Amino acid sequence: MGPKEPSSNLAYRPEIDGLRALAVIPVVLYHAGVAIPGGYAGVDVFFVISGYLIASILIREHGEGRFRYGVFWGRRLRRLFPAWFAMIVVTTGVAAALLIPAHLADFGESLLSQPTLTANFHFWERTGYFEPESDWQPLLHTWSLAVEEQFYLFFPIVFAPLLLRGKRTTRSVVAILSLVSLALSIYFTTREPEFAFFLLPARIWELNAGVLLALFPGLVARFGSRWRELLGAGGVVMIGLSFFAFDQNTDFPGHAAMLPCLGTVFVLAANEGSTTRTGRVLSLPLPVWIGKISYPLYLWHWPCLALLHYWSLDDPSHSATAVACGLSLVLAWATYRWIERPVREKRVISSRRALCGWAAAGAGLVVAVGWILISTEGLPSRFRGLGSFGIEEIRRPVVTTIERWDEKGGPTRLGDTSATDAHLLVWGDSHALALSRVFDELGKAHGVKVTIAAMAGVAPVLGAYPAAKGPDVTRFADRVVKLIRDEGIREVIIVAKWPMYLTGRSGGELDRILRDGTERSDEPEEAIEVFLRRFPETLEQLRAEGCRVRVLRTVPQQPYSVPEALARIHLRGDNPDLLALPASIHAERDALENGILDRAMTGSEAEILDPLPFLTNQAGIVPMAREGKAVYRDRDHLSPYGSLMLAPLLEPVFAGIGSK
Repeated sequence: MGPKEPSSNLAYRPEIDGLRALAVIPVVLYHAGVAIPGGYAGVDVFFVISGYLIASILIREHGEGRFRYGVFWGRRLRRLFPAWFAMIVVTTGVAAALLIPAHLADFGESLLSQPTLTANFHFWERTGYFEPESDWQPLLHTWSLAVEEQFYLFFPIVFAPLLLRGKRTTRSVVAILSLVSLALSIYFTTREPEFAFFLLPARIWELNAGVLLALFPGLVARFGSRWRELLGAGGVVMIGLSFFAFDQNTDFPGHAAMLPCLGTVFVLAANEGSTTRTGRVLSLPLPVWIGKISYPLYLWHWPCLALLHYWSLDDPSHSATAVACGLSLVLAWATYRWIERPVREKRVISSRRALCGWAAAGAGLVVAVGWILISTEGLPSRFRGLGSFGIEEIRRPVVTTIERWDEKGGPTRLGDTSATDAHLLVWGDSHALALSRVFDELGKAHGVKVTIAAMAGVAPVLGAYPAAKGPDVTRFADRVVKLIRDEGIREVIIVAKWPMYLTGRSGGELDRILRDGTERSDEPEEAIEVFLRRFPETLEQLRAEGCRVRVLRTVPQQPYSVPEALARIHLRGDNPDLLALPASIHAERDALENGILDRAMTGSEAEILDPLPFLTNQAGIVPMAREGKAVYRDRDHLSPYGSLMLAPLLEPVFAGIGSK
């Protein structure tokens, strides 16, 4: 055994455990889909509590002359590592049984980020907390643990030397750092919300709110009991209000996070010295018990719900969700009872040296498993016969996009490249690239040369540009018009993912909605006005060049990335059409954008081509697969096989051009 570490226990305050319960329950219910739309703010309550307790311990130890960095970090390791490691081991085992290879490889990457305390960076780079694609990520919730662990790593290095200079200096520096962090949070929340949500610089102020309270002990003790009662009750109301007033559309953290954070400060401050009525309610046995297991409950609840969601393919039933929540509660209690408490109380792994040895071995194991999952691309040998559903069996031609024409010697020519008079230009974005196979096949069959002028993420509209790309990309549309003029092209098909540019509905973010420099706001409504102004001008310009124009409506978007969904359905032994939607639903979902497209084409001679009927089967649904082959490469781009399903739609066009 190593030397006995001095105790740093503060006087136990049961209402703080009750406050932890008030924080963790809404988080669990929010993730379970229960009607607490802002339950995610419970994490912010945890941040304030953590900052308060850590600073209080450090201030006490420093005042008694017994603060040691190694002891401080050793306690954090003893507090956090055992339960975390148990969750990682079990979650990895279940993930290896359930996740398809591509997703298991992604899981391996998230494993690598755990021992390095960079889980928040991992998820910041790859996903958004509120995005549907996050629902299956079993370790997504560890972003908040990484934020706290990074804080624990650097906090004593900064805080302990400050205390040597006196509390006044310490308070001033902590306050300044908090204001800077709050300003960063407010600034980035509306500009780069993932940065503000996931990364420590925009979250320090929340932890520091607790630190500042610890630097002002007995701040409200001088006030009368009535004021303390009001402060405590008001704090709980503020926390509760954040849970029910916020939702996924709230700009968060930013200004909004001040509500739960200040509410937490008020509750903690009001109950220093003596307990208010609010504190006594929080100190009741049930909330205290939940608070004691709040850390393992937070650890377990998300993997249970995420893996259930993954297995269910779609939203799981209420009863299944309730079982998952119940299981997480049982696992949390068991972890607290047989892992967390024995290690914290040093009944097992009593010395710091032994603890560090176990932690190093555990971290090494996690890294090794993560590396294996990544290097093997998700252990594909687990599922024999689970292929790519025909995506690689039929390949699409390699096409040079517009921005590389100079580098590659001009645009790509498909179909009958020897044709002179029969020439068709396909102008569009990545959806045009996805159809290159069918254009190539039909061009060869009907003696038509096909030129592809496409650039991913850029709408085929003169004078307009995606918001995030800027006006410089408008020069590519000008190059297309020049190509039409120089080569005397008289037939044009325009292909694009219209909802992404008009409303942002299917693009995830609003960085692709159209702009032309005249808009008055950042709202999608402005994009519609830009389109209604610029697309008729585009059609008129093409008409003036002597072109006959056809415009393809958006290919219906599937609810899931198709190859991955098919693999998960295959593992369950279910029907490939399990998640496919009726054509009527697709028509309803695309009605707004199709209506806008129709309005923009009113009065022009351009013709609409609708792919929906040709992608609909006899049962009236838009399938993800036919004849065992994936119709889509992802959610909205057709696979080469899927593109051939539009041959009956496009054949009359090619036949007419070829006959000329």
